[in-house]
Amino acid sequence: MRHRMIRLFMVAAAWTLLSLPAPGAYAGSPDRIVSLGPVITDMIYLLGAGGRLVAVTSYCKTSEDDEKEIIGTVMQMNVEKIVHLEPDLVIANALTRQKQIRLLQKQGVQVIELETSRNFEQICSNFVKLGTLVGKEEKAKTVTAKARERVSIIRKKADALQKRTVFIQIGIKPLKTSPDHTFINEYIEFAGGINIAKDAAEGVYSREKVLKKNPDVILIATMGSSKKSGLREKEAWSKFSFLEAVKNKNIHVLDPDIVCSPTPEVFARGLADFFRLIHPDKKEEVRLE
Repeated sequence: MRHRMIRLFMVAAAWTLLSLPAPGAYAGSPDRIVSLGPVITDMIYLLGAGGRLVAVTSYCKTSEDDEKEIIGTVMQMNVEKIVHLEPDLVIANALTRQKQIRLLQKQGVQVIELETSRNFEQICSNFVKLGTLVGKEEKAKTVTAKARERVSIIRKKADALQKRTVFIQIGIKPLKTSPDHTFINEYIEFAGGINIAKDAAEGVYSREKVLKKNPDVILIATMGSSKKSGLREKEAWSKFSFLEAVKNKNIHVLDPDIVCSPTPEVFARGLADFFRLIHPDKKEEVRLE
């Protein structure tokens, strides 16, 4: 549950490079990298540079045969341990404490700070920037080109279909959704949906507004909670028998890791899922290998 809570804060997460190491800080691409966030780790593996990771956080996913040193959590790292590992580069994120970043820098450790991006294009462009940084620019360009192609195909199919109204729930107490100018909103719109809550201030919404707008589809990705919580929310929505989403059995619990994982590849895969759920009668038209 705690791991999903961390990912909630990183929901919009593709990353933008804020501060690069000084030129000449190290020769070539970094061979020893420390990742301070799960999405950063995901991107590095996608780039084929996972072998250069010497340490990650306890929230990061790695395979059983590729164990890494654990240097703490997303918001609390062990500075002494990181320094002892002698990394060429530490990649931080918006949740990393500035005080700890400064401590690393004082010890001569190169740190890149990353912040949240909001849309698919930023996800792609920032992925290429990260690829360039770790000496995997061509790989990054190949991945993003394939993702853009997949996204383009789905958008064209969606544009030819009738739009359907959608509500996506990403939090329980308070009820939270994803407004305009987020990649989750792009998931909905690119897949041929209309986000009924795109004007939600700070993402906070009310059940009463959802009932009034009566969406065709309700999607639930309760980040920060267990899957059981999502199923309970589905049950709660299902009690409103007048809802179009209930009548047509279009209430679905999503995998939060897919919804909030912003690599280009995952966005394309997630968009295919959104398309199938928004247009269940057309789901066979979208297949991604």
